[in-house]
Amino acid sequence: MLALEDFVDAVSRSGLVPRSDLAAFRAGLEASVGGEASVDLARRLVRQGLLTGYQARKLLAGATRGFFLGGYRILRPLGEGGMGKVYLAVNHKNEERVAIKVLPPRKALEEAGSLPRFRREMELSQRCVHPNVARTLAVGNEGDVYFMVLEYIPGMSLYDMVRSDRYGPLRVTDAAKLFLRVIDGLAAAHRAGLVHRDIKPSNIMITPDGNAKILDLGLARALGEEKGITRANTVLGTLDYASPEQLSDATKADVRSDLYSLGCTIYYALSGRPPFEGGDMINKIFRQRLDDPEPLEKAARGVPAAFAAIVRKLMSKKPEERYQTCEELRADMARWTDPDRVHAILGAEADAARSFRPPAPALAEEDLLLLSLSDESESGFASLRDLGDPEPSNAPRHKAPLPPLAAARRPLPAARPRQESVDDLRWLFHFCLVAMGLGLLAILIIAVALRG
Repeated sequence: MLALEDFVDAVSRSGLVPRSDLAAFRAGLEASVGGEASVDLARRLVRQGLLTGYQARKLLAGATRGFFLGGYRILRPLGEGGMGKVYLAVNHKNEERVAIKVLPPRKALEEAGSLPRFRREMELSQRCVHPNVARTLAVGNEGDVYFMVLEYIPGMSLYDMVRSDRYGPLRVTDAAKLFLRVIDGLAAAHRAGLVHRDIKPSNIMITPDGNAKILDLGLARALGEEKGITRANTVLGTLDYASPEQLSDATKADVRSDLYSLGCTIYYALSGRPPFEGGDMINKIFRQRLDDPEPLEKAARGVPAAFAAIVRKLMSKKPEERYQTCEELRADMARWTDPDRVHAILGAEADAARSFRPPAPALAEEDLLLLSLSDESESGFASLRDLGDPEPSNAPRHKAPLPPLAAARRPLPAARPRQESVDDLRWLFHFCLVAMGLGLLAILIIAVALRG
């Protein structure tokens, strides 16, 4: 832990708080011993709103850079996905809060293709402007640090809402109303010439006012493009929600592939689990391509068979047997927003799931920072070192825990399998077929022998 003078110097050099403003907060701290004085000063600065808890812990570790990017002040981490880290930030000029998605330079260097994919996302994400799709406000780079400035969306992901004890699976009418908004956002993306290719519960944010927004165009591709950056014969997307054709060759995914993923997402929202739960990667791919899930009306209480038929059509193995457009799906989904209709079919069973409540507004930063900055932990400092601010070699190894910001930060998206070669999977598939054939042949030989 830094001594008081070293901490004051770090804060001043960071540019977060002018040295002249630090003097008043230092009064009465000189009597504190060692790092206690710097911790006490950090608490005071946090309580006054001059620092966030994240910034304070970074400074106490000796970091002085990595707090500013593209005219924005970094406040704290929000999450991390396959294509970069996301931070909550504020605009210097108007104090607007945004989310900044950053491709760490280290990742760009170590993973071939990550920079072209990130640049591709930067370009495609600006094509779609719709109230139910997270907006991309700006894109840019500072040296070798590439970033996207995104609309900050408070709330919870659909994934975390459904799996939480407080909310749980949705009722049919609530799900229909919510997914009509998702359908509208997805239709706008399709009109803009995009295929999302990663529709899933963790990529749908539910806001405190009950709206739904689609996140993350990191896997999107442009419709009709002859040559993209996705290699042929690759697995792309999240296995629990990816369409059969997408798991065979991601370059063949079209709008109907997104609709299949939407069907899997609706299945999760109503049942509380993905259609093909459990199993390893190979098992999930085989089941998505060959198996039918348990009927939704059996997997979830309070779901009429007629509504489950919509999801079953969305999840047809053959693209031509699904809904062909969002508009076609919307017409059928809209019929289920009337609770009287569901009650007429199911009676009291229609209320089996809990009624929908949007997530509570995020608590203010100052309400969440009742923490001990000096508490020892190895889990702290989800730092900005990848923005070009390595932790100094002489920085103390003492680390402090992240504050309890779960209510205010966007849930971390689930890790997604990316660009995985299917050659091994095809080999295994053929091997299994040969083994099954040999097994059947052996059974026939034995049967003939026994009859003889």
